[in-house]
Amino acid sequence: MTAAVSPARGRTGSRAASSHLTGTGAMVRLALRRDRIKLPIWVLATTVLVPRFYYAATTTVVPTPEALAEATRLIRVSFMKVLAGPFFGVEAVTTQKYFLAAYWVEFLLAAALMNMLLITRHTRAEEQTGRAELIRAAVIGRHAQLTAALIVALLGNAVLAAFTAVAAISIGFPTGSALLFGASLAAAGLVFAAVTAVTAVTAQLTEYTRSASGLAGVALFGAWILRGAGAMQTQEGGPLFWLSPIGWSQQARVLAGDRWWPLGLSALLAGLLVAGAYALAGRRDLGAALVAPRPGRPSAPSWLRSPFTLALRLQQAAIGWWGAAFVAVGLVLGGMTGGMSNTDLPIFAGADFGRAWLSLMVFTGSLYTGVFAVLSILRLRAEEVRGRIGPVLAGPTSRSTWLGSSLLVSALAVAVLLAVYGFALGAGAAASSGDLALAGEVIRACLLRIPEVLVLLAVPAALLGLAPRAISAAWVVLVYSGFVQILGSYQGVPGWLVNTSVLSHLPWHPLGAFAPVATVVLVALAGALTALGLYGLRRRDLTTV
Repeated sequence: MTAAVSPARGRTGSRAASSHLTGTGAMVRLALRRDRIKLPIWVLATTVLVPRFYYAATTTVVPTPEALAEATRLIRVSFMKVLAGPFFGVEAVTTQKYFLAAYWVEFLLAAALMNMLLITRHTRAEEQTGRAELIRAAVIGRHAQLTAALIVALLGNAVLAAFTAVAAISIGFPTGSALLFGASLAAAGLVFAAVTAVTAVTAQLTEYTRSASGLAGVALFGAWILRGAGAMQTQEGGPLFWLSPIGWSQQARVLAGDRWWPLGLSALLAGLLVAGAYALAGRRDLGAALVAPRPGRPSAPSWLRSPFTLALRLQQAAIGWWGAAFVAVGLVLGGMTGGMSNTDLPIFAGADFGRAWLSLMVFTGSLYTGVFAVLSILRLRAEEVRGRIGPVLAGPTSRSTWLGSSLLVSALAVAVLLAVYGFALGAGAAASSGDLALAGEVIRACLLRIPEVLVLLAVPAALLGLAPRAISAAWVVLVYSGFVQILGSYQGVPGWLVNTSVLSHLPWHPLGAFAPVATVVLVALAGALTALGLYGLRRRDLTTV
């Protein structure tokens, strides 16, 4: 007589869970090695900006007690609360509190973006390129890759919290408040690392990296909108403020009571999202998604059979999303003009502050459009690496035609986006100030900045042809140009150094000022860089993973 012996359920479940996580340590080491440059750059750049922004604020915006009082009034009573604020502890305003009111949101957004990009890079991007399938062929558990990405995100946020806390101490924060400030950034980062922004869940819902990133961006933008709407409800944030993970971090009230418990909401949401991510990962095949992509048509229409229309088709979704974001941001920024017209701050001494604000926002729009331009060329590099341009080039399409068509679409998109942003910014400014003529002036000012964005577009194009492995250096050009121009104008940076910025040659103000010589030079430079990219692409081999 024989009897079947059933293994203990607890041990079986334990072994199954362990097998799903097999190789997690190796995956963590691999992720850390791959991010040995990108992650430290994010952390160090965010850390350095703490004292840098504080110094810029205290020397240009609020150098005197009178200026501090005026800037505080501006944030408290105007539409500026959508961008900055809320302002906690207004009973005894200090430069440190002003720094938090003005810049805290920017640091929270930076932490969120760092985590969104990190998780996407180590999850969906790996599956889309096929590397995840090769890794799974080894002794690697089903959840090892996702777990490793989350562990790296946790480590990155811990280091970010520690470094920014030290930076906050250096600008006069008490130790406890500085630690809470750093923890607030880590908490916001972990929420968006857990799923709300391209992390564990959105990377499982869609099959493509760009779709996952887009969903994450929508989640982040929604959190920002809720935070801004809540900030407008009451001085310290209304009910809508509590619906935003970004708002939870700000409700820690650094330097105004130092509350740690709101960060527990972020930890709770992050935990729930991570649990959901594991559940979704266990219910789908590798490389698939819960939202299946729509099947394409069996044949393309005649108008879609040229390289230009193909490039337009591939970028139309990105152009549409960027355009929608520009409309929303432009209306918000333009709507602040009316409240600023009667403001007197040293940063724009002797100028109409409302128009000076619009000049700055026009420049900001060109910087945002530069981000789109760089991303559009990085997409071409991704298409090459993934082997997708091989079938295109196997036909009558030449390499120059392929790259030139994509560059033409991107250049036209730059002009359209700047026009859309200018229209929204001008409409908001005209509505808030009552000066209808501002709408036309702002649109013209935005269109005048097209040449500098074309140079930012041509830089990665040249690198794509001449040094494709170094194409990420285009971000260095963009970030350097932005910081040198923004900070250099008010911090006594030598003129020759400011002139090395791509964005320094077209005037900010007066609004809509035209520089014909600089415009011609920038267009010629963009053309030369584009020619170098086309030449390099014709002479080098294509690379694939």
